[in-house]
Amino acid sequence: MGNKLRNYMLFAVIAFLCMMPQTVCAADTEYDLNQQKTVAVAESECFAASGNYTWLKYTPKADGRLTIILSELQNASQSAKGYITLYSSSKTRILSSKSIFYNTANKSRRDWYEIAFGLQKGQTYYVRIKGDTGVTVTRTFSKIKDTSGAYRQNAKSIKKNKNKMGLIPAGISEADWYKIKLTKKQKIRIYYNVKTRGKFKISLYSGTRLIASQNVYYTSKQRRFTIYLETDQKQTGLKAGEYYIKVERGDAVSSGSYKIKWN
Repeated sequence: MGNKLRNYMLFAVIAFLCMMPQTVCAADTEYDLNQQKTVAVAESECFAASGNYTWLKYTPKADGRLTIILSELQNASQSAKGYITLYSSSKTRILSSKSIFYNTANKSRRDWYEIAFGLQKGQTYYVRIKGDTGVTVTRTFSKIKDTSGAYRQNAKSIKKNKNKMGLIPAGISEADWYKIKLTKKQKIRIYYNVKTRGKFKISLYSGTRLIASQNVYYTSKQRRFTIYLETDQKQTGLKAGEYYIKVERGDAVSSGSYKIKWN
């Protein structure tokens, strides 16, 4: 009887474990964003409920900007919130801030629920979702042809009032260089529109000498800053000649795209 009782108890334990909810021991969920543009992560599947991450795989067919748009589930009673992270193809190298917070509570703040990353053609990336709630995830992709120079010596010219699109890919440390030419003494106004969850830095050089620099962040519309010299507490323009605009990541984990022009 002792052996039969032990066997029965062992069988009962195994049966109990098998009947436990799947979220206790289920593996992380993975979706391919090349196949599905929109994915719904149910409340029972979010990290807070299941302890499991949701992974979104994407391999772009061109260089460009991937935008992840977070929204509430259909008929949801609360806003969607959680954390998002960009990884390399191995799922071990982090290419963004470790925990980018998102929250759909404030619809006027698109940067709260639209996350942009700069990606390179043919590379496989993973976006990891660590949700406090269920969430609907939609991806869009904008192809961007970057025509900048990788170094000051091969900077690409920008004519006055002409827009240039640029891409800052995740995990890449190279900067974008442009050359401008002033035909007269003047202040320089730089207009920019940036799509990133991190920060970029825009700098102006005269040869190798730094004139000015400014950190820039996500913009919902075009913004500008003005560069000038200050002499005897008076603002004066820069002398005629060639200058260089450098656009780069403001930190090691920022990526995305930008549009820039000057006058």
